[in-house]
Amino acid sequence: MAKGEEFKIKPHNELPDKEMVEYWRDGKFVAGIYPHQDGIRVVSKYMVGPKPDYGWPPAIVIELAGNG
Repeated sequence: MAKGEEFKIKPHNELPDKEMVEYWRDGKFVAGIYPHQDGIRVVSKYMVGPKPDYGWPPAIVIELAGNG
C-alpha cells in the first residue's frame, strides 16, 4: 500500500451487527465497502468505473479518479 493510504474497519451505522471498511488516502475518506442484501456495495465520489480482473480468483478493480 502506498504511503498515506489506510483501511479502517468500523461498525455499520444502519446495521449495528455488521462492519464496514473505509479506504482513506492522505487523511481523506475516498471509498467505503458496505454489506448489501445482494453482496457488497462500494461507494466513492471518486469512482471512475470498475474494470474486470480476469485472474484467479475473479475480481473487479474499482478505478478512482486522481488522488481522491
